[in-house]
Amino acid sequence: MQARYNFHNFDSDISHMDTLFKNSGQSQGVELKKIGHKKQIIRSIYFKGPVSSAELSRYLPLSTPKINSLLQELISEGFLKELGHGDSSGGRRPAIYGLIEDSFYLIGITINIHRTIVSVFNACNQEISGPHFVKVPMQRNLRMFDEIHDEVKRILNDMAIDMDKIIGVGIEMPGLVNQETWMNKTYFPKVRNLNEYIAGVFGYPVFFDNDARIRTFAEQQFGLAQGRQNVLMVHADWGIGLGLILNGQLYSGKSGFSGEFGHIPMIDNGELCHCGKRGCLEAVASVAAISRKARQGMESGIPSLLMQMADQDVGKIDTNLVIQAARLGDQFSISILTEVGHWLGKGITYLIQVFNPELIIIGGKLAEAGQFFEAPLRQAITTFSNPDISTDTEISFSIMGVKAGPIGAAAFAIDQLSQ
Repeated sequence: MQARYNFHNFDSDISHMDTLFKNSGQSQGVELKKIGHKKQIIRSIYFKGPVSSAELSRYLPLSTPKINSLLQELISEGFLKELGHGDSSGGRRPAIYGLIEDSFYLIGITINIHRTIVSVFNACNQEISGPHFVKVPMQRNLRMFDEIHDEVKRILNDMAIDMDKIIGVGIEMPGLVNQETWMNKTYFPKVRNLNEYIAGVFGYPVFFDNDARIRTFAEQQFGLAQGRQNVLMVHADWGIGLGLILNGQLYSGKSGFSGEFGHIPMIDNGELCHCGKRGCLEAVASVAAISRKARQGMESGIPSLLMQMADQDVGKIDTNLVIQAARLGDQFSISILTEVGHWLGKGITYLIQVFNPELIIIGGKLAEAGQFFEAPLRQAITTFSNPDISTDTEISFSIMGVKAGPIGAAAFAIDQLSQ
């Protein structure tokens, strides 16, 4: 029976395949190179969907005969199947190849300051589990990863998934992330190679990145940024982060800390931000800012539906409730979202004038309230930006919703595994 590759452990699996190591070091090197090519084929089909060998040759620096040979090996190893034939441009109709749904699985995890979201994806990038909401928030305690792993293990057991088919875990999390050292400098400043620590907990390869960059990667591969060259993704949630696609490539900056858009000072002597400065954009235009303003308004006696909707408990008022009240016509809630739109638009003006992007995507929780702050946001851009530049920029709201984090994290994991 032919040996089957375990995707996350291609290289170590090779060391157990005696027939491959009867040859010289040069032959071993050739085999490892072939494995790298197979990983690239699997990655391409995962992101692009079923393709022909001719299409793969446009994505990969390999000849069509070489790709055909590798495709046949991947079929025999149980990763691929032939799906039929595509349209012909005059000659023989090309064979179309796709991944076998249950040949492997990926786990995508979103961790934010209030909860964790877990989804399982099959080899065809289909979410087959959820999403599952786990009551484990981002914290400065490594024990959190044990708690998340316990929930992941329960989910996999309930789904009766073969654990050996899990090839990797992708995680999005807040904080300053440096992929050179695999550190989250905000939450675990003394832990180098945090990915290895988490991998030890999970038992699978783990890759993580800042939430804004993971969301941007998701938009680039599956969302509004597909095929675009210069795109900014504003992740407007509990904080305000920024992902950058410049000349078709994700940009991280020198230390991986690019995109701290939320900490641009906007108001002199404004609200205190959790970063320690006053008047940051995040302090006036984030989910946390909306909740704070709503509670302050209720405590000062401003008429609103919010108190009734919160059963007269100010502590129950949050951004979800504000959005619900706004949809019911509550003027106070609408005014909060309008103000948020103004400040976010003014902040985006700086991005437009510095980067001259073709597209700005607004995602995160605030994208759900776009109907209320889109007009003031666009008005602020019109007021504060150079029209010769701003008219070149399209503004759109993400349509990926809550799945953006897990699907982006899982895709990030397979992207890293393929390198």
